Amino acid sequence: MQVTGWSRGLEVSGGGQGVVSHAGLALLRHLADKTGLTGGLSRALATSRFLVHDRGRVTADLACAIADGARVISDFRVMSDQRELFGLVASVPTAWRTLAEIARGGARADRRVTQAVNTARRHAWAQVRARHGALPGVRLADRILEGVTCIRLDATVTPAHSDKELAEANFKGYGHHPLIGVCDNTGGEPLAWMLRCGSAGSNTAADHVAITDAAIAAVPPGFRRKLMVTCDGAGASHALIKHLDKLAARRGYELTYSVGWALGEREKTALRLVPEQAWQIAIDGRGEIRERRADDACGNAACAHRACWIEEAHVTELTGLLREGPAGDQLRAWPAAMRVFARRERPHPGAQLTLFEAEDGWRYSLWATNRPADTRGWLGQAAYIDAAHRVQARVEDAIRTGKDAGLGHFPYVD
Repeated sequence: MQVTGWSRGLEVSGGGQGVVSHAGLALLRHLADKTGLTGGLSRALATSRFLVHDRGRVTADLACAIADGARVISDFRVMSDQRELFGLVASVPTAWRTLAEIARGGARADRRVTQAVNTARRHAWAQVRARHGALPGVRLADRILEGVTCIRLDATVTPAHSDKELAEANFKGYGHHPLIGVCDNTGGEPLAWMLRCGSAGSNTAADHVAITDAAIAAVPPGFRRKLMVTCDGAGASHALIKHLDKLAARRGYELTYSVGWALGEREKTALRLVPEQAWQIAIDGRGEIRERRADDACGNAACAHRACWIEEAHVTELTGLLREGPAGDQLRAWPAAMRVFARRERPHPGAQLTLFEAEDGWRYSLWATNRPADTRGWLGQAAYIDAAHRVQARVEDAIRTGKDAGLGHFPYVD
């Protein structure tokens, strides 16, 4: 069955008469066809039964409808109402039957659909490399990290207004607690996700290990040689770091991780021992040092008087104090390549500080990385190691986009 023939002879012009609503959706639908996604889904969902509507075409159209703003399955009729543009489109009941068939296929159908999506991604990324020579680099402050594929992990809470499958009460109300892995190089492209019950933990190690493996498997093989995986402190666990260290030890592969670290008593003790001169000034998103004018500064805004400027953020490494401090090696149970860094910054107005932070007025955040201590150039500097971890916040943009594109309304049966 020819499922991509609808676009033959399709032309775009600005001089026609009348208005075609949702015309931009045609480009997205055509992209699904050209990358092989539609054909791959057709093969993944093939059946011996005679079908008027190819299941791969229906599934790809559902994805396009979600990207177009559909919030419920019945919104799918928007495409079927534009037959002059999209050709023959399945009805809403057919869309429901397609989803039911995929659900009955269980894990096998899930694997086949995932394989079809990953194959389409492999084709799309190959086109990017053919045209530009490589994937876009990872922006770290004012620098670009080239040749590395960056995967960012995070969890989010999505509300449910009915008794949906896996929906449970959580700290934000009632709903789900999905976990997602995205590619930073391609603007937060989703690589893998896991629908979890609302009461699932933020740092459930098994879930984070599984999503890490799924995200890496989704990356085309040619882009897996050099990886960077980041995760915030809420998702950090001993098992996750141990798993990342194991992946980093594979021959022929390079994996650098940056994972949030808890501020416990041992870390507080180490922070009290850090001499003031060991704190290095941090940089902002433009690569400029984090400082502001003092209230009693002189009238020359471009002056270089040290007293006229207040440094607002600093970075230091705690690995030496934690491994070789007065209490001995307190990280003996952790990977030998792991290093621990700390960042302190002046709190914004109204921020709540812990009792420890209230002692000196700084807000502290810690993270662990396996970035080698002998790394040369700007990437080995503490300020850029800090910047590499702080850009983990970009995953929030991907989550926000995902919620606008259906993540906030799954699962579809309610």
